[in-house]
Amino acid sequence: MQPIQAILFDMDGTLVDSERVSQAAWKLAAHDLGFELPDALTQSFIGRTAPSVHALVANHLHGDEALAEECFRLHHVHFDRICETDLTLMPGAREALEELSTAGYPLALATSTYRAKAIPRLERFGLLDMFATMTTGDEIENGKPAPDIFLLAAERMGVEPANCAVVEDSHNGVRSGHAAGARVFMIPDMVPPTSEIEAMCTAILGSLHELPAAIAAVNG
Repeated sequence: MQPIQAILFDMDGTLVDSERVSQAAWKLAAHDLGFELPDALTQSFIGRTAPSVHALVANHLHGDEALAEECFRLHHVHFDRICETDLTLMPGAREALEELSTAGYPLALATSTYRAKAIPRLERFGLLDMFATMTTGDEIENGKPAPDIFLLAAERMGVEPANCAVVEDSHNGVRSGHAAGARVFMIPDMVPPTSEIEAMCTAILGSLHELPAAIAAVNG
């Protein structure tokens, strides 16, 4: 079994409780424009890059690119407004990062969110300096569930993917980490794991509070 030498964290829904905000913002944006976005569709957005989500919205709207673009714009408006008062860290996020860093694990961020939005989100909670590297959705060609983001994050850390732990909340993120060849630790947020997803995970945890012990258990 390969030892874990670096830990690659997703951000939204894993460290920052932003997926609930995003889901609410999609509903509000669609309502403003007089249509609905089904829960199954908006939940499929989780972990994907903006172009991928835009394509899904446009497809739902029968190819109406202009309407999809306006829905995207309104989503950002509602998301930013809600975040001003309602954005919080996921339980155990700060404690897990501090404990793993103290234990000597290099930490990296690998998020589908674009860099310009990820940096202020992390700065807001004082987490930015805890990561040795950051890889964002605007730096890769293929978003999750493709492995690109975790392969690039591992490369930037100078660690083989097989020696990395990926920490994720979403199905697309788990698929991405697994495809990269990393050890995946899932902390489910909006959508519980299926049997397919469970088979891809080294461990499924109840919260980030459990992560340091789970990493230590793998490394013996």
